[in-house]
Amino acid sequence: MVFGELVKTWIQNKIRKFSSDKDLSELIKGSATTFIVKILGNILGFAFMLLVTKGYGEDGAGVWGKYLLAILVLRVFVIVGRFGADTALLKFIAGFNAQKLGENIRLVYRKALSFVLPICIGLSILMYLSSAYISEVMSVPQLYVEYLSFFLLPFAWMFVNTQSFRGLKDMLSFSFFFNSAVTSFAFIIFGLVFLLSKEDVLNNHQAPVYAFSVGVALAFASSLFLWIRKEKGKGFDPVQNIDNKTFLNMSVPLMLAQSITFIMGWTDQFMLGVLTTPEDVGVYGVAFKYSTLAVVFLLAINSIATPKFAEFHAKNDIQGLEKTVKHSTKMIFWATIPVVLFFALFAEWVLGFSGESFVVGVSTLLILLAGRFYSSICGSVGSILQMTGNQHLFQNILLVAAIVNVVLNYLLIPIYGITGAAIASFICVVFWNTIMVLVVKKKFGFYSVYIPFLSK
Repeated sequence: MVFGELVKTWIQNKIRKFSSDKDLSELIKGSATTFIVKILGNILGFAFMLLVTKGYGEDGAGVWGKYLLAILVLRVFVIVGRFGADTALLKFIAGFNAQKLGENIRLVYRKALSFVLPICIGLSILMYLSSAYISEVMSVPQLYVEYLSFFLLPFAWMFVNTQSFRGLKDMLSFSFFFNSAVTSFAFIIFGLVFLLSKEDVLNNHQAPVYAFSVGVALAFASSLFLWIRKEKGKGFDPVQNIDNKTFLNMSVPLMLAQSITFIMGWTDQFMLGVLTTPEDVGVYGVAFKYSTLAVVFLLAINSIATPKFAEFHAKNDIQGLEKTVKHSTKMIFWATIPVVLFFALFAEWVLGFSGESFVVGVSTLLILLAGRFYSSICGSVGSILQMTGNQHLFQNILLVAAIVNVVLNYLLIPIYGITGAAIASFICVVFWNTIMVLVVKKKFGFYSVYIPFLSK
C-alpha cells in the first residue's frame, strides 16, 4: 500500500509539473506529433528499402547502392540550391509569428524564393550538363543524374515550404513534409508498380529512382498548396523590412553550415562510392538507415525545441533557454537508450531482413549506433548555436569536423572498408558534439548534456 501511494504521488507530481510548465508541455506535445509522423514515415521508408533490397534478390545491394548514390548527388545540388534560405526562414518566421506579424511572414517567404529559384534553375542546368563526369566519378548511371536534375527545383522549394511550416509551429505539416512525404509517396508509387508489373520492375533497375522523383513532385505540389492556403490566412500589419543584406547575412552562413553538415553525414557513402563498389554502398546504406532510428527522438524533439530556442534568444531569456535545453536533452537521452540497446543486441537479425549479403554490416551498425548515442547525451547543441546568433561558430566547428571526416575516410576506407567509414563517422560525431557542448557552456553558462545521476 505504501509503495502504491508513493507511485500515485509521483505520477500526480509529474502531471502537475507537466500542466503548469507551458514550455515543457509545448515541447512534449510538439515532439510527440513529430515523433508519430516520423515513425510512420520511417516505417514506409524501411518498407521501400526492404522492397528494393529483397525484391531485386542478388542484385538488391547493387540496385540500392546506385539508388543511394544518385539521390546523394541530387541532395548535394539541393543543399546549394536551398541557399540556407529555408533555415533562415525558420528563424525569421518564428520571430514574426511570435509577434503576430503576418505580412512580414509573407514578404520574407517571397524574398527567400527570389534567391532560391534562379539558383536552383542554374544548378539544374549544371547538373544535367555535368552528368557524364558525375557518373564516372560516382559509379552511378548517367541517366539517373540527367533525370534527377529536373527535380532539383521542386525538391529545394519543398524544403523552403517545410521550414516555413516549422516557423509557424505547424508541427504536423513540418513533420510530414520533412520526415515522411517523399519516401512515403515513393514507396506507394514503387509498391503499386511492383504489384501490378513485377517482372517489368525487376528488369528495370531505374524504377526506384523514378519512384523517388515522383515522390518529390507530389510532396512539392502538396506543400505548396498547403502553404498558399496558410499564407492567405495571415492578416496585414505594419511591415518590418528585411533587406537583402540582412537576409543574406543569415542565409549564407546557414547554407555553408548545412553544406558542411551534409558533407559530414554523407561523406562516408560518397567516398565509399568513389573508393569501393555500389554493393558496399548498399550494405553501408542499410546499416546507416537502421542507425538513424536511434536519433529519431532527437530529431523529433529538435523540431519543436529549435524555434523555441529562437524565441528565448529573441527575448534574451537565458533561464528559459537553459530550462528548455535541459528538458529536451533529458527527453532525448531516455527515449534513445531503448532503441540503441535493441539494435545493438539484435544487429545481425535486423540486417538479415534485407538479405544475407547485408549481415556483413553488423560491426558497421554497432559503431554508427555508438555515435548516435553520444549525440543523444550532448543534446541539441547545433540547433542552440544556429538559433542564438552563433551560426558562424557553428559553421566553423563543422568545417573543421568535415575536413577531419574526409581525411579519416580517405585513410580508413581502403584498409577497413565499410567499417572504416563507420569509425570515421563516429570520431567526427564525438569531436563536433564535444566542441559545441563546450561552446554553449562558454556562451550561456550551462552544459547541454544529460548523464543520469550526474545531471539535474
